[in-house]
Amino acid sequence: MTLMTPTDLLYDTLKSTGLDFFVSVPCKLLGDLIDRLAGDKSVVYTPVSREEEGMGLACGAHLAGRRPAVVMQNSGFGNSVNAVLSLLNYYKVPVVFVVSHRGSPGEPIEAQRMMGGAIVELLRVAGVACVELTEPAALTQVPPAIEQARREGRSIALLLPFGFWAAQ
Repeated sequence: MTLMTPTDLLYDTLKSTGLDFFVSVPCKLLGDLIDRLAGDKSVVYTPVSREEEGMGLACGAHLAGRRPAVVMQNSGFGNSVNAVLSLLNYYKVPVVFVVSHRGSPGEPIEAQRMMGGAIVELLRVAGVACVELTEPAALTQVPPAIEQARREGRSIALLLPFGFWAAQ
C-alpha cells in the first residue's frame, strides 16, 4: 500500500472541487503540485512569469465558464494586490489561490519572514477569505470553503505553511 503524500492529498482535494484552470509561478514548496498539474490533460495549465498576469488569465477563464486557481508563493500575492482589488474583487470573480506560506515556521530564508508574518492580515484587508492548512488532515475544510467563496463571488486563499509538507 502506497501512502499518499501531502501533495497527492492537496491535488486530489483541488480536483474534487471542480477546479479546471490553473496558472502558476514557480515555487519550490509547490513544485510537485505544479508538475502534477502540468501533466494533467483534464485541466488547463499555464505557467506565468508574474502573479498579476495569472490574475488576468484566471478572470478570463472564469468569464469563459472555468473554475480557476492561481498557484504561487505568498510574496506573489503581495505583488498582485492591485489586480485582486481592482479586477477580481470589483467584478466579484472567485479565484482560488493556492499559496505556499513562505516565512512560516521552518523558513530558512530570513528575507521571507516579513511577508510571511503579514500575509494573513494582507489577505483579510484585501477581502480574500483564507484557510490556513497546517496539516493535510485540514484539507477537509477546503471544499466547503471554496463553495462558500464561489457563492459569495469572492476569492479564497489556501495558505500552506512549511508544516503542511512535513510528511513529504
